[in-house]
Amino acid sequence: MYELKYNGKLIKFANLNEFISWRKNNQGVLMTEDQDIIKLDNFLIFYQKVKKKCEQGLDKFNDELLNNENNPIIKNALEKFVFHNADGKFLRATLVALGYQTGKQDDNYLPLALAVEIFQTSILIHDDIIDKSLKRRGKDTIPVLYKKEYKVQDIDDLANSMALCLGDLGFFLASSFILKQYKNYPNIGKLLNYYNDMVIKTCKGEMLDVFLPFKEQYINQSENLENQVFEIYTLKTAWYSVIGPFCLGLVLGNASDDVINKFEKCLLNVGIAFQIKDDLLGIYGNEEKIGKSLSDAEEYKQTILYSYTLKTEYKDDLLKYYGTNNYDKIRTIFTESGAKKYAEDKMNSLFKEAIASLNDYPLLVGFTHYLKAREK
Repeated sequence: MYELKYNGKLIKFANLNEFISWRKNNQGVLMTEDQDIIKLDNFLIFYQKVKKKCEQGLDKFNDELLNNENNPIIKNALEKFVFHNADGKFLRATLVALGYQTGKQDDNYLPLALAVEIFQTSILIHDDIIDKSLKRRGKDTIPVLYKKEYKVQDIDDLANSMALCLGDLGFFLASSFILKQYKNYPNIGKLLNYYNDMVIKTCKGEMLDVFLPFKEQYINQSENLENQVFEIYTLKTAWYSVIGPFCLGLVLGNASDDVINKFEKCLLNVGIAFQIKDDLLGIYGNEEKIGKSLSDAEEYKQTILYSYTLKTEYKDDLLKYYGTNNYDKIRTIFTESGAKKYAEDKMNSLFKEAIASLNDYPLLVGFTHYLKAREK
């Protein structure tokens, strides 16, 4: 239970997610001694400031992208890219700002933050093709947009191919934007190298995320499956969602290698816990809240929930239903086998360790509380 005073009234919250929802519509001064609330609130204030700047910057980028294209086929495709390259949460952009402003106080981070968001849009386009997703950020995915625009039989190949091309284009738009905006930056080589390393790690994680379900379903079940799942968590999520963006901000701010290495280690737990939370939402979440389809089980995704259940008496039941859309049965199996509790305990332990290691950085602690509380 959390409590605070607001406009002379005592307000109580069952959890931090309730506080986040309430805070969106109540912007006055809080009175509380609860450090969790204080750090989370300070992060939310920082987050909203960065988000507003990034939204304006990305709108400008999107407008220029469209205005500089005359070919009607390419412009039509770019309109779909721009449609998806908006309305994001900008958490990765905020991490870039947090990393940069550990040593600097200006807004020179902004182009880099936008580039990371452009990269995110691009990798999500590829992810949606791989997962055959219908929704992303509450919107029709790009293949779906093509199918609705051109009501032609057997358009799947065209729709997926155009989306694939747009994802590829987005990767280079992001790196080109970094080079253009920081061409006179003395450390541009190190910055681009770190950015490319983040992209490479993400792509490797995606490859493992694609092949491991196939291997488990059709070839043989792996020994030490949880270790392989955690390798995906590290490469695909921890680096792409947390470590990479924050440390890119550090690199831009000319932080030393020792400082960068320290944060890489501290933020690894945050990134893995973030993915476990995502896996739980992918099974137990609400599609309307998370803005994308619940499809993890149908795609035979390898998660901590799946790897744990295989070691229990519920293994045969899981193998019978995993890969289907019978989510009610799959949820029951994960709950009764203890997999849900195991995943939640692991996630909470990682978040706790991360918060302890980041104690000297209140905004990062607030960010960690935000990730832990989120429902989408």
